[in-house]
Amino acid sequence: MKTVTLKSSFMAVLAMLLLCFPWWNTVKTQPLTDLTKPYLGMYECRLAQLNEKNLLDDFSYIRLELKKGGACVLYAKDKAGEEKRVVGEYIYNKEKESISFSVENLSFIKREFPMKQGVIFITLRQGDKTLLMQFQQT
Repeated sequence: MKTVTLKSSFMAVLAMLLLCFPWWNTVKTQPLTDLTKPYLGMYECRLAQLNEKNLLDDFSYIRLELKKGGACVLYAKDKAGEEKRVVGEYIYNKEKESISFSVENLSFIKREFPMKQGVIFITLRQGDKTLLMQFQQT
């Protein structure tokens, strides 16, 4: 009798935990691809530096969107209000925790970059110039 009461109490507590905690509702309502491909979505540029120059001083925002199917879009709006958009493709490598970008007519972008804990780290070297960028998932 005591075992049945303990099992019933345990099941009641477990049911309350599952129904009351907000993470359960989040998991229930998210599409499966959001759980299996957490890298999808919008990334905000937190660092954009060309040698010693801070490029973010010249832009209202720089954003990168990773879409389903391997498409990506880079959005930028300069301080004058002019918006630009560059479309490309990406490949995410889960084992290496990296991402590769390919942008038509920009062959130097076809490189692999580290991607850890929702942050993409981009380092490009062109001659004596080095571009450093970090995009953080929003």
